[in-house]
Amino acid sequence: MSIATPSGRNALTDAWSWLNSLRPRGIQLGLERVREALTRLGSPHERLRAVTVAGTNGKGSTAAFLQSIVHSAGYRVGLYTSPHLASVTERIRIGSERIHADVFARWAARLRDVIEGPDGVALTFFEALTVMAIGYFDERDVDLVVLEVGLGGRLDATSVVDPLVAVVTPIGLDHTHILGDTLQGICAEKAGILKPGSTLVTNVDPDLFHEVLGPRAFALRCPIHRQGVDWLYQWLPEGFRYRGWIHRVGPVHLGIRGVHQGMNAALACAAAETLAAHGYAIKATHIADGLFRARHPGRLERRPALVDDLGEEWPALLLDAAHNPMGAHILKGHVRAFLHERPRILVFGVNPDKDVDAMLAELAPEVDGIVLTQAEANPVAVWEPYLAMASRHHHRVTFATDSAEALELARHFAGPEGGILITGSIYLLGDVWDLLPSGQPLHAHG
Repeated sequence: MSIATPSGRNALTDAWSWLNSLRPRGIQLGLERVREALTRLGSPHERLRAVTVAGTNGKGSTAAFLQSIVHSAGYRVGLYTSPHLASVTERIRIGSERIHADVFARWAARLRDVIEGPDGVALTFFEALTVMAIGYFDERDVDLVVLEVGLGGRLDATSVVDPLVAVVTPIGLDHTHILGDTLQGICAEKAGILKPGSTLVTNVDPDLFHEVLGPRAFALRCPIHRQGVDWLYQWLPEGFRYRGWIHRVGPVHLGIRGVHQGMNAALACAAAETLAAHGYAIKATHIADGLFRARHPGRLERRPALVDDLGEEWPALLLDAAHNPMGAHILKGHVRAFLHERPRILVFGVNPDKDVDAMLAELAPEVDGIVLTQAEANPVAVWEPYLAMASRHHHRVTFATDSAEALELARHFAGPEGGILITGSIYLLGDVWDLLPSGQPLHAHG
């Protein structure tokens, strides 16, 4: 029985509600279900040419830089990332355009037939979205797709596509209850995106490369390009500069803010150079233009102090999706430069499985107060340990049961002359996104 495809204004809402009904299935790593669903849809994954990006931090920014570079070279490039901020359509894009709501709904209906029809395939939420993205990219006949791994690599749903280029960003401790509690074990899972015929492009720690990633690539006879061996990059007063084995690029101002983005931008440049071996004509001018035009919302995103449309004053805001200790450490190095206002209040909420203690140890010294909260998608079951942990790092801690209350408390504590740092889960940033004001800057220099 075919499920009717909704249309009009409610199309996306209905599709999103159905997809959310799959969330209770949780995370079930494995590729058999995904392959079966794709087979029933005509095996679109076998027709895609892809770059897959795995790692602990920098995946999304690296993918955004690379997609922008290849798009600047005149190619039709799909980009699949997760999670999203305001709309699920952010996850599936071609060039700068998100998948249209009606098209999203149509693909959701097709997949619902596969999941709920005779001999249904019990896909999880992330698996379903991945299958939809792959099918859509194939339907639109993209020249290349850039896939950001959701979790791990070896058994992640994106791994059904054999990549031309496998990109591995720096490795840290994250999702340890699933991927293991050693860097070597986590790296081994992420190395699973490498397939025969892929080229490895990476900036992982040299020890992890020699212990884990390199042996995997050697066993598969995959060509390798490494930072410090095949390419270098610099930060100069006039901008970012890259020197690879084919191109020299820069100086150029990056479209995504932060000194740490130099590492991600250089990795994307190396991946773009690697694509030359697969027939893609990408010049240094395309790389520079792509780096400049790249965007990735929720990464060191500053909003100046302003007066909103109701005449209320808002302090300056800094939003960043630092969702693990490595991300928190990077963010710590940028807080004073990007949010100089005082008092500086932290609005913080992460998934319950994260190392909250390590993250707050990094961020608490940079702020004058902490408001703990939770994302709607990842509620905190018990608040007392959470509060006790935060109180060990700061004397001024409170909590709010939702992001709206947290934002109001932070505004009160910061005042119009202060600043609010909002970080943790990207789901928290998504909850806050629609609450942020528009209006006139309060200070000309903001």
